[in-house]
Amino acid sequence: MDDAKPVATPLVVNTKISRLGTQRFEDPTLYRSVCGALQYLHLTRPDIAFAVNKVCQFMQDPYIENWELIKRILRYLKHTVQYGLVFQISSDISLHAYSDSDWAESLDDHRSTSGYCIYFGNNLVSWSVRKQKTVSKSSTEAEYRGIAIATFELIWL
Repeated sequence: MDDAKPVATPLVVNTKISRLGTQRFEDPTLYRSVCGALQYLHLTRPDIAFAVNKVCQFMQDPYIENWELIKRILRYLKHTVQYGLVFQISSDISLHAYSDSDWAESLDDHRSTSGYCIYFGNNLVSWSVRKQKTVSKSSTEAEYRGIAIATFELIWL
């Protein structure tokens, strides 16, 4: 991927991803290996957390379309190699949390995905993106579940 054209985002906006594709990926071990590396990398690159969450959902049975998503993440990383976590000295010792959820975006099981990030002063200290455990009946319910997940982490911190 050395000569790959860089992109500005890890996923295309409003990407709909299905468990089924047109053609199975011929080397599932390669797919899993790259997904594992991306999971490790997202520990210092929270900007790819959502995209990595999406591609890791298909490690059992990847399709060519899933591999194309991985390649887009790699192209994004090439373009943003200078990004990373920066910690600054600050007298602000307050915690701030932000959360967001989509509603039933998964084409396969209609579960929502929630994400949050928590700042200690100006420093990002905790973040997560994951599918909710149950199907939400409305976008409001999906948002409340997302807020609850972020609140649990905030209380723990």
